[in-house]
Amino acid sequence: MKSTPILRLFDEADFSWLKRWVTSAELLVQFAGTEFEYPLTLNQLTAYQSMYPTRRFYVAMLEDTPFAFGEIIPQESGHPRLGRILVGEISMRGLGLGSKFVAALLEECRRLYYCHSVDLNVWDENTAAIRCYEKVGFVFSPDERFVLHALGRTYNIRKMTWHHCD
Repeated sequence: MKSTPILRLFDEADFSWLKRWVTSAELLVQFAGTEFEYPLTLNQLTAYQSMYPTRRFYVAMLEDTPFAFGEIIPQESGHPRLGRILVGEISMRGLGLGSKFVAALLEECRRLYYCHSVDLNVWDENTAAIRCYEKVGFVFSPDERFVLHALGRTYNIRKMTWHHCD
């Protein structure tokens, strides 16, 4: 297998594998917050994209196999935020592909927005995601936190930021 993932825009035809990856309400909240309800439907994604037309969904492919999903969200600050990041293909987790996917999303942010920083939010108990983000240069933003209440539990969310200096 090649070791470099290909980044491309998400298409409706990709929904079948995304739905297969989202196996529980808990997983949906972890990667997507409370914007969607389980089970995830194509109608929910389509309505979301209609409501936020400047936000872009992406897929990471390794050869012909999709393995990750993510979103780039423009912000008023001028630097975008990454969201809804999921390495969904279980057999491809733990191989370093998540950090390559995030790095590709960062390059896409720089291409689209000519930015030098990108934010994301992460559940503080998602240590695998935190390690992935730190690997590509994200650091925690001091005191930037919020609490998400969903499915009868509390999720402590922390902001991370990536900075690039030319």
